[in-house]
Amino acid sequence: MEFPAVGWRNNDSSGTLYYAGVYGLYWSSVAYDSNYAYRLYFSSSDLGVIAPVRRNGFSVRCVR
Repeated sequence: MEFPAVGWRNNDSSGTLYYAGVYGLYWSSVAYDSNYAYRLYFSSSDLGVIAPVRRNGFSVRCVR
């Protein structure tokens, strides 16, 4: 299974793609609450799970 470092889009109107090729950020299907959801993040030197605002533009991968 591969999760590429595709970066993210901020929640503003610019649609700018940030840090493509540097960070991978993927939503979990599990919500923290109505405004936040868990996400996996990684880079070449870091890995973790946090719960940012759901309106951010992170990637989605269907994993079974």
